[in-house]
Amino acid sequence: MRKVIRVRKEDSAFVYFILESHEGIVSYSTLPFQQGDSHRDLELRIPPDFVEDVDEILASFGDLIYEIKPEP
Repeated sequence: MRKVIRVRKEDSAFVYFILESHEGIVSYSTLPFQQGDSHRDLELRIPPDFVEDVDEILASFGDLIYEIKPEP
């Protein structure tokens, strides 16, 4: 499964750290951005068996994630 989330630039390092600590449950890539953007978009790749776990992780971020884009 693929999800795209948006994170404030100043919170991105923390979000990266948390996602990396869940290796095997979720992987991510930072999508292209322009210098000066106030956010980073991350593409999450989630194995089907871990979708609920990742949803819980994302919910725990609270307002660190201020937009979740729908799947294309």
